[in-house]
Amino acid sequence: MKKMAGAVGVMKEKKTPKMRAFIGLLVLLMMASTLMAGCGSTQEEPPVPEETPHVITEPLLIGTLSGPTGIGMVELMEDPSQYQISVFQSPDEVAAKVISGELEIAALPSNLAATLYNKLEGDIVLLATNTLGTLYIVENGETITHVEDLKGKTIQASGKGGTPEYILNQILTASGMDPAADVTINWLMNHSDVATTVAAQEGTIGMLPQPFATVVTSKKETVRVPLDLDEEWEKTTYTALPMGVLVAQKSFVENRAADLTVFLADYEASVEAVNADPAAASLLVAKHGIIADAGVAEKAIPFCNIVYVPAQEGKTDLEAFFTIISAMNPKSIGGKMPD
Repeated sequence: MKKMAGAVGVMKEKKTPKMRAFIGLLVLLMMASTLMAGCGSTQEEPPVPEETPHVITEPLLIGTLSGPTGIGMVELMEDPSQYQISVFQSPDEVAAKVISGELEIAALPSNLAATLYNKLEGDIVLLATNTLGTLYIVENGETITHVEDLKGKTIQASGKGGTPEYILNQILTASGMDPAADVTINWLMNHSDVATTVAAQEGTIGMLPQPFATVVTSKKETVRVPLDLDEEWEKTTYTALPMGVLVAQKSFVENRAADLTVFLADYEASVEAVNADPAAASLLVAKHGIIADAGVAEKAIPFCNIVYVPAQEGKTDLEAFFTIISAMNPKSIGGKMPD
């Protein structure tokens, strides 16, 4: 056994020149591999240049309305170098500026946007829904709990021939009532008249949008809000109630696509900021004349249904809304469904 062990030892020590050369080559290859690995681990990758964000250099010309339709863009109003935003009191004023081409982007009632689309033969483009339902039933009393409780009652309202009338009619009809026979609607000149009438007379019922509903309930303790017509619309139609939208001139969309992308991102961020912090937003709302009283604005914002819904995502709700109101009056959307 010892002889075998010695023989093995001799065999291990005995190397031919070819073997020595092969072992040397392996050692060199291992060293080279280690060196290359070390170089790879210490070599820094060249920095990837960051993409420069697009900046709007020519301010966008935007029109909006006082009230909920304009609240969503208050953050943008703080940046006049990019956004020149005018606040109007009447939808007709905004529409006139869109028709004349003085505004590139506008916030409008949704049915007015459809009417303009038909009037301008497709020269405006729908960008997004920015406001859902803002109408409420208010009562100076305690008799109304459900829509059916309105049967036989007199409702003070304004907006005859417009979306308030169509929305109320749809909700009453869906609840089994004939709007012409089962309720009496006293149409007044404006929302302020409705608020004043409800506050002054006990037992009075009215239909008011925000912020008027908040104003009257804040000033008169006996006035309350028993019905949210946005919720009632959803119950009867199974769709949202898209009352306000953003539109743009078709030429603007085609020629300033990069600017439009920045605007929509900024608008969405503004809507999120407003809904997240009504107290801070209310100061801007008052500053820019959308609602004069910051205190009222702060209370009203949570009930204004300010949203950002891109056009394609809101298409189903808009088509349902247009179908319902155009059945009552085709002229309400300009005579035909926009494509």
